[in-house]
Amino acid sequence: MQSNRGDRWIDLGVLGRPRGLLGALWFRAYNDHTESVTPGRKVRVTDTKGVERMLLVADMDIEGKGIVLRLAGVDGREAAEALVNAKVALRRKDLPPLEEGEYYHCDLPGLSVLDASGAAVGEVVGVEAYPTVDALRVKVGDEELEVPVTGDFVLALDLDAGSVTIDLAALRDV
Repeated sequence: MQSNRGDRWIDLGVLGRPRGLLGALWFRAYNDHTESVTPGRKVRVTDTKGVERMLLVADMDIEGKGIVLRLAGVDGREAAEALVNAKVALRRKDLPPLEEGEYYHCDLPGLSVLDASGAAVGEVVGVEAYPTVDALRVKVGDEELEVPVTGDFVLALDLDAGSVTIDLAALRDV
């Protein structure tokens, strides 16, 4: 695995319209269960022109089903309006730790794919989050397969080793 994986920037969501007059903004998280954008975290904000700024999350509130952020240095509605549709990113190493057996989607692309015998057969090129199951997009030769992340198809997922073992025979039987 790459030693700099923790330094990668992970897009967390997009800033929406301003909320009030003091510089707060609605935040549309890509993950409904995000716990990453908390007060005190330093985030990278990239505006629609591609200009990047490092900002500190000063405050975060849940309002109804939405998230409202206050970013240090964004003082007033006009400053907030300049950040509408800006992307918010966090370094991978700053994401909350996971429980045993959990993973972040951003950690899976690039993993080697092994078959049940341990032979390398491909590479994870992406992840799809469906309502009932995650699926790995796997490049095997000239084809791309979707492999549901269930015990029937994924035999082992080892982030430290940089590999995922799948049952190709079971997948082809579906």
